[in-house]
Amino acid sequence: MILRSRVSTTILACALAAVAAAQQPPATPAVPAPAPPDDVRMIRFKISAGDLPSAESILEVHRAEKGEDADYLLGLAWVARGAALTGDWKAASRHAKAARELAESQLGTPPDYDSHREAVYALGTAIEVEAQALAASGKKREAIRLLDESSRAREKAPFNLRARIWKRRNQLELEGQQAPAIHADDHLGAAARSLESLRGAPVVLFFWWDSCGDCKAQAAALRRTVERYAPKGVAFIAPTRFYGPPSERAQEKAEIAKAWKEIYALPESVSVPISDEAMLRYGVSATPTFAFVDRRGVVVRYSPTRMTEERLSEAIDELLR
Repeated sequence: MILRSRVSTTILACALAAVAAAQQPPATPAVPAPAPPDDVRMIRFKISAGDLPSAESILEVHRAEKGEDADYLLGLAWVARGAALTGDWKAASRHAKAARELAESQLGTPPDYDSHREAVYALGTAIEVEAQALAASGKKREAIRLLDESSRAREKAPFNLRARIWKRRNQLELEGQQAPAIHADDHLGAAARSLESLRGAPVVLFFWWDSCGDCKAQAAALRRTVERYAPKGVAFIAPTRFYGPPSERAQEKAEIAKAWKEIYALPESVSVPISDEAMLRYGVSATPTFAFVDRRGVVVRYSPTRMTEERLSEAIDELLR
């Protein structure tokens, strides 16, 4: 009996060992552990939590360990933005000026925008935050002057950088001003009426890009808004621009038309001018961007963001009062 028990135990142990071996994955090279979060990402996490001191500390350690590399510059720009978001304008101004100086140094003379994308982004952020800090301290005129000088000095900079400067300027003073004219290079469907010819009617400007995910997400709310307010005399115009090289304009226009028809499905009364000039002047560095123009042709609200259907309705109801 004892022998039989030992044999049974041995057989069971062997069987379990065989099952365990069968369940083991085949031998493979060791998979490296996931890379730790990079410093820029961690800085953004801290800023999103409103923790500016920790973001500054991460940046300080990065500089000590790796120097003022591209990630340091990006982190510095994000810290400047974080200081603005938390209302620490003294820190915002200090970080923005440092980011601007370092970005300009890395871009070189003449600026090499193509080889230093991080510096381009950081420079745009620095200029915006520096202007915000000036405005927050009651120096709006100085902020406008800074933006105007930055715009003139960077006439050959990438579109997005120039548009960011205009966006910040518009956020400071476009509301209450006459809406800038829209001169189209091309258009979908019928040519758009000029803003001047639309005096007497409220106008909603929806600036978009056919590949923009946020714009596509806005489409349904925009369609319902047009259906609700167009019969009340509100005019809707949807400017966009060509993003690709001139050699691909015909193909790009076809893609714009396809997206407009399939995703937005708006009536032909909504005109679509294609204009680099308008997208720049209205500061469309991010899409969508909205501008609401009253019957006098004056911009009463400028919003470089997505908007809920409720907020769209509130803005248009204000135009109709």
